[in-house]
Amino acid sequence: MLATLLSLTALAQDTSPPRCSGRPTTWTDATADTRAQKPDAIAALEAWAFPERTPEQDSARQGVRTEGLLVIQGDKILYERYARGFTAEKPHLTWSASKTYTNALTAIAVRDGLLDLDDSICDHVEATNPDNCVVTVEDLLSFGSGIEWRETYENSPLTSSSVVSMLYGDGVDDMAAFISGAGRRAAPGTVWQYSSGDTTLLAAVLAAAMAPTYGDAFPWTALFDPLGIDGVVWERDGAGTYVGSSYLYSTPRDMARFGQLWRDDGCWGETPILPEGWVAQSTAISAPIQQGALDRTSGTQGWQVWLNQPVTALGDTAPPWGDAPTDAFAAQGHWKQRIAVLPSHDMIVVRVGDDRDGSFRNADLFARVVPLGEPTGIQPPPLPPPSAATGTLAASEPLRFDAGLLRLGASYGAKLACSCMFVMQQDEDYCRAWVRASPDITKIKFNTDDRSVRARALVVSAEARWIDERHGCTLE
Repeated sequence: MLATLLSLTALAQDTSPPRCSGRPTTWTDATADTRAQKPDAIAALEAWAFPERTPEQDSARQGVRTEGLLVIQGDKILYERYARGFTAEKPHLTWSASKTYTNALTAIAVRDGLLDLDDSICDHVEATNPDNCVVTVEDLLSFGSGIEWRETYENSPLTSSSVVSMLYGDGVDDMAAFISGAGRRAAPGTVWQYSSGDTTLLAAVLAAAMAPTYGDAFPWTALFDPLGIDGVVWERDGAGTYVGSSYLYSTPRDMARFGQLWRDDGCWGETPILPEGWVAQSTAISAPIQQGALDRTSGTQGWQVWLNQPVTALGDTAPPWGDAPTDAFAAQGHWKQRIAVLPSHDMIVVRVGDDRDGSFRNADLFARVVPLGEPTGIQPPPLPPPSAATGTLAASEPLRFDAGLLRLGASYGAKLACSCMFVMQQDEDYCRAWVRASPDITKIKFNTDDRSVRARALVVSAEARWIDERHGCTLE
């Protein structure tokens, strides 16, 4: 009896607010106030984010090339600007920021009991290589699958890149079959390797687990609709799998809604969307990366989320984003797409762009947006103590396949030019420049009547076609 009374007394004295306390889900426009009150901070931000450039610099893709920037603190929009043909209404390719959306769908599937983190992938999909049935959902979330993969882009040989072959070569017809058919480099969960293959295979697992409950459009019914997100396109492969690693397009304001879900601990107003503790777990340094890493150049990952924390077990001596708050985290994509959350500043920063030369840095962005807001008095949590690596850092071996450079060039040109024109709603000149590669051997032909694009790389051609407003373009 005494224990019961003490328990009831403790409950009565618990005045902590509920997890989902009903923060506003709409924003007020305070951009005019910010410009009036902080003109020097605005000038410094715009000189860096939207610099004047010569036509030669633009053609060479030099410097910071911002196409949209949105800064929110609390429930106020502090800053918003668009450039290079983009507007608030045009969706932008988020590239690998798509991965964090795949994380959120995984959270919802776990919340609803549709899958467990320790499920084998083969509980939901058939692996082309049965040896990969040892991989679990959590292994994919944490980039710890150990599946053989090479994540290299345009500055490395394209014909030995797994991700390029997945998106434009052997994998386009069925990406999950392509990924799950690869060999193995390590035991699951023992080392970390950044892999668009892991995320896209996870998207196939999610489709199998969620479609019976939420329908084929499960990203909308499970996630986007509850958040009021209507400016999003998510493209699929030839088998109908959402390309969970790479092909989500969104307006910056809808990207900010997704960022707000993460800032508010997985809550949307009073409604819990992500399970309790999911954001904290996702923004903790993942277990595999603390044991060892394959092909890592820099950066720290949680579960499909980038973190401003050093992995001391791998020899990092400082956070990767310089003087930015150590509690900052972000969904990040190729050519410097960002959905950043700065909890100690109660801030969401969305940035889309087309940066090709390494000029853009997160530290520079955060140093210029933080002064736009008001101090919050919240201190970032202390960094975790150093830990020792228990795995081995291994060098990457080139994978032994060649998808054919001309085929890749034609497929890349057709697919991205189609999405540029009919999803991002840009003009032909922008789209031709956007897909231009080196060497410049790919020629593009747009057909606006049937919303298709044909690309030819010397003697090899490819065609992509617009499907519908939700699913964008696909290679044929």
